[in-house]
Amino acid sequence: MGITIRRRTSRKTSRYPGVPASWHTSQSVAADLHRRLHRSLDRTRRTLGEAHRCGTVTDRYDVLCDDLADTAAALDTHLVTAADLPLGIRHKVLLGLRYQIAEVERTGDRIGRTALEAASPVIVNVDDSLRAINERLDLTIEARTEARRLGA
Repeated sequence: MGITIRRRTSRKTSRYPGVPASWHTSQSVAADLHRRLHRSLDRTRRTLGEAHRCGTVTDRYDVLCDDLADTAAALDTHLVTAADLPLGIRHKVLLGLRYQIAEVERTGDRIGRTALEAASPVIVNVDDSLRAINERLDLTIEARTEARRLGA
């Protein structure tokens, strides 16, 4: 009668469906690109949060960010597929994906920048405003001068 000891294996799952959990710390190019992609999305979401705290209505920007997250999920699928390719082809495919990930980063930064700019106060053209004030002041001075001349 032997005693069987069953070891519990914890299978850490990835927070991204279809992406190996090992990519969280893996040094592979595909894993690095995956992390880079999601750091960019996280940065965009943080920026949208900052804009929201500044008073910007971010609903439209949130939708754009969600669309960008869908694009990132599709890129994750391509990264997983590319990671299983033979070395020569893998390098070429990952290079193409790197450029697409750079575009996702640029787009995410643009979404965040635009949301923050919407949070900035709208400043009218200062020169036009000062010119109008000075014109009104000149008219007031002219009117006072004319009133004095007529009163004398």
